[in-house]
Amino acid sequence: MTGRPLSFRTRLTLRWTAAFGLLLACANTAVYMGVRAFAEHDLDANLRTLAATEIASSTDAGGTLHLHELPPEELGGGEFAGKFVQYYRLDGTVVFESTVLHGDRVLDAAHFARARRDDHGIATVQVGERRGRVVTAHIRDTTTPYIAAVGLFTDSLDALLARLAWILTGVWTVGLGATALIGFLLASRALEPVDEITARAARIATGDIDMRLDPPRTDDEIGRMTRLLNEMLDRLHRVIDGNRRFAADASHELRSPLTAMAGEIDVTLRRDRTPDEYRETLQRLRTQIDGLTSISEQLMLLVRAEERPGNIAAEEVPVAASVQAACARLAPQAAARGIRVTHGGLDHLVAYVQPVLLARILDNMIANAVLYNREGGSVHITGCDEPAPGDAWEAGRLRLEVTDSGPGIPRDEWERVFDRFYRREPSRSRRTGGAGLGLALSRAIATWLGGTLRVRASGPDGSTFELTVPGSDTTRSQDRRSTVGDV
Repeated sequence: MTGRPLSFRTRLTLRWTAAFGLLLACANTAVYMGVRAFAEHDLDANLRTLAATEIASSTDAGGTLHLHELPPEELGGGEFAGKFVQYYRLDGTVVFESTVLHGDRVLDAAHFARARRDDHGIATVQVGERRGRVVTAHIRDTTTPYIAAVGLFTDSLDALLARLAWILTGVWTVGLGATALIGFLLASRALEPVDEITARAARIATGDIDMRLDPPRTDDEIGRMTRLLNEMLDRLHRVIDGNRRFAADASHELRSPLTAMAGEIDVTLRRDRTPDEYRETLQRLRTQIDGLTSISEQLMLLVRAEERPGNIAAEEVPVAASVQAACARLAPQAAARGIRVTHGGLDHLVAYVQPVLLARILDNMIANAVLYNREGGSVHITGCDEPAPGDAWEAGRLRLEVTDSGPGIPRDEWERVFDRFYRREPSRSRRTGGAGLGLALSRAIATWLGGTLRVRASGPDGSTFELTVPGSDTTRSQDRRSTVGDV
């Protein structure tokens, strides 16, 4: 059975503590080795000075070898460096030695052999239970050569290094504990925004989709993550809200036609009818099914446009050809009401959009102008470009205007006409078959394409709807490219 895994805060603290502990251990080791090297270097320098003095004074009494020994009590006591001296004949016999040696031999056979070969230097020796550093040299009194071994015990140095090791170990232990505490506090403070984000996300996961994270106070990693999460939540909210509205709108709009179709079928089935009567019923049902299919397609496209899942692969679309095609598609409806549809000023205009989406917007705008117009009225489509500022070649904005001769729209309804299923005249909508989705869909698609759709003007003589999308005048674009190339 596995235990509960460690929290991220705990893992982060442990990793930080381990890294700092390793670094501090390396630093303490370097300090210890450095102090030891410097202390041994100073001890060896003092040893050489002491040896030079001792050896020079060992034959100052008429050239006869002797040993200088002064009891520490005569100097008032206190601490003294642990000096020791031992003199050897060349056969290895000890001639003189310091009383502190108590008969222990300083130089072993190997050290003595090197000294006889004049291979002198400082070496570490073990005298009884004590460690020392010793230097050797050849000396001679009036008749006999000797080998001198002068040394210093390292008791004080060893004690100093031992105390230093304990101090460094204590510093490492205290530093490690303080680092762990500080690391835990810093990790907790650094993870506070993450804890808050987690709490908010838990509430969002339980259904509170309107909640958002607090705006970031700084532009750091947490701040950027917060902004991205809020953007993601906005996107999800749009998707969920779009699905909800789609379900509600579909239920609202499809209920009445489906009820009517079911009623008509029930009426038809109450008694036997002639084949012609059945054919008429099926034709009416077919017309209603086509209407339901159109409503469903528009609702699906509207939800997709409002969600805006990604960038659209745009291409150059000649505006004049698109407008002519839309006018041709709507010519029967316009002719039925005696409405004249004209256009002008569209030559050389190019839109950078998807052709199918632009065609859908144009169909809806022109259809709206035809349906909500006076009998025998007119519809006129014009356009112009708005070049991008500066000399650099880049796409500007294309503006199209559809003007009708209808009764106009009250100012307080200029925005409401773009709401879903909004109908200013329900009786006319029932007569024309409109579902009230055309303008709402057109605005959503225009926004999806990076443009706008609005009522620019309206009055008793008619209304003007304005569409802007990325585009330009090809003549001006060519002139601008030529100018840039000449420069």
